[in-house]
Amino acid sequence: MVKKKPKEEIEMVESKKQVFPEEYSEDIEEAFEGAEEELEAEAGVEAEPGTTAEYEAEAEEREELEDYDEVSSEEPVEVEGELEPPEYGEEGAPPVIETDLEIELVEGYDESILEMDREEAQADEARLLDAWYAEFADPATIALVQQQPGLSQTVAEVVIGRDDRVPITNTTAYPWRTICSLIITARDGSRWIGTGWLVGPRTVITAGHCVYMHRRGGWTRSIEVIPGRNGSRRPYGSCTSASFRSVKGWARKKKRSHDYGAIILPRNCAYGNRLGYFGYANLRSLLGLKVNLSGYPGDKPRGTQWWHARRIKWVTPRTIVYNIDTAGGQSGAPVWRLRRGKRHVVGIHTNGSASGNSATRITKPVFKNIKRWKKEGA
Repeated sequence: MVKKKPKEEIEMVESKKQVFPEEYSEDIEEAFEGAEEELEAEAGVEAEPGTTAEYEAEAEEREELEDYDEVSSEEPVEVEGELEPPEYGEEGAPPVIETDLEIELVEGYDESILEMDREEAQADEARLLDAWYAEFADPATIALVQQQPGLSQTVAEVVIGRDDRVPITNTTAYPWRTICSLIITARDGSRWIGTGWLVGPRTVITAGHCVYMHRRGGWTRSIEVIPGRNGSRRPYGSCTSASFRSVKGWARKKKRSHDYGAIILPRNCAYGNRLGYFGYANLRSLLGLKVNLSGYPGDKPRGTQWWHARRIKWVTPRTIVYNIDTAGGQSGAPVWRLRRGKRHVVGIHTNGSASGNSATRITKPVFKNIKRWKKEGA
């Protein structure tokens, strides 16, 4: 009798057969290096004033989990992976709108692009670049982009073809109020911008390169978190943190496939209790899924939030790729699915190229780390 491979394992094998742009080949190769290195890379690391600690990660079991999935007579059950539910906070839940689009209903958005398959504030703050540049750009590129800001969207993250992003005008509504503008001060004193999203009362998830900058002295000195920012308006104020988390795969090895981290806010800044926060999910099937992305791009009026939605066009074991338009400043933004009124983040936006923008995929180890960090900020 031939034993069937688990569904998750089959998906990983099939994804390796896809034809990917060259820049994603490293991610695919890393994904098959072996369990021991995976454990080492996904082990968490943290930055606390005067302390350094490491998390231990458990081995990912290869079991046929489908045999243990619950079924019900009430309605068909879709076996899709691990889910952590969203919360709406004291501000309350958004109105329920019946739609099968699985994307946010934002005025001005052209729904037809979902079916397209494209191949192709303050004066000083206005000059700040995405934290991506601190990690991946050479000094000459940084100087050039500072002189010509319009170039930034072609380097860090990319507008693919026509710019279809739509501004969010009511940032006090859910989920927009849970998305945060970040002003980052690196260890060397340089300043950058990014995006994060609330996942718990005091936990903000973002890109690893927003909290740990290899070229700028390591752990970021501080990050100002501004939820629901709308230009010069800060409806919920802001809070500055110096407590961060990431994983060894990023902080020690600078693997782009492990580019994610967290900000733990001070105890007097439990934004999530009032504003709510996103759910998140480790889904087994992502290819072709409609997803949303919203953040704070540097090529738009400073501090304004912009949203876009498209289908996921490529999937690797640790990365998802899409043609959602983004620009520098959106590093760390949530990539989420909307289904039956529930919003679950499936990826953390990190970078892009002309062939597609990409996110760190929420896999089982990423899911477990986010859950741990969420508990720390409870």
